[in-house]
Amino acid sequence: MLHYEGGLSMASGTYIFTQRTNSFTLATGLAFSAGPVTFRGTVPVFLQNTTLVASSGSMLVPTGGSSVGTVADSSAARGGRGGSGRGFLVIDDPSSLMLDAAADGTVDVPATAVTGYEAHMGDPTFGANVALGSGPFGVLMGVSAKAPVTDSASFGTGAWDVGGSLSLSYRLGYVAVVSVDAGYWHMGDLPELDLQDPVLLSATVSHLSMRGWGFSASFYSATSVIDGYPSSRSVSVGLLRVGARQSVGITAGVGLTDTTPDFMVGLNWRLRLAGSY
Repeated sequence: MLHYEGGLSMASGTYIFTQRTNSFTLATGLAFSAGPVTFRGTVPVFLQNTTLVASSGSMLVPTGGSSVGTVADSSAARGGRGGSGRGFLVIDDPSSLMLDAAADGTVDVPATAVTGYEAHMGDPTFGANVALGSGPFGVLMGVSAKAPVTDSASFGTGAWDVGGSLSLSYRLGYVAVVSVDAGYWHMGDLPELDLQDPVLLSATVSHLSMRGWGFSASFYSATSVIDGYPSSRSVSVGLLRVGARQSVGITAGVGLTDTTPDFMVGLNWRLRLAGSY
């Protein structure tokens, strides 16, 4: 089977900075399935009002963009303090690299980091997964890679990311599923900022009625990507409509830590182009 897949999402947050970043993402691609194996390729396009946040691996990362050196210095200063809570310091003048203590822990960035809305193509992602299972149990194993088409000036990192994932699910009756997902990403480093490799964990409870309507609730967590800053955690809910040839879903979520957006909302769709069930 061949499917066209797409998603339009918006994420907004201040992250670790004094300036708010609004990110609009349109991701489209194809998925080809042959038996239990699926191959997938996706290309995103970003519309963003600052250069402070980059797309890397499976997440948005507050790398600082043109202010990456500021984030690197802040990370180095915070690293010894464990990064367990909100903020310890702020950089008032990035050119002087002088670090000052601040109660809220935000990183001050120059006004030039707020560029107004600009659109850039993002890094394409390719992957493959295989589905296994018996009875109510399901197993999904996958590998993915992000090609470095863009750099830090275009909401990217300029480096390869590769990762793997494992999903375990259990079906409760005919309409409910409980799943736990784990993943690991090797993040490519920026020239001035080394990124840590995160371990990703999520848990989801979903329900799909016999009429094709579905509902889900999820918790997501990822270990820290930037040394000295907290891990990423968020919660989300989703509504799904499944048809004979297509499906469409809406998701909404809120971030629980400084390294995630304050809130997120997205529309996703999937259309079967060829093949039969």
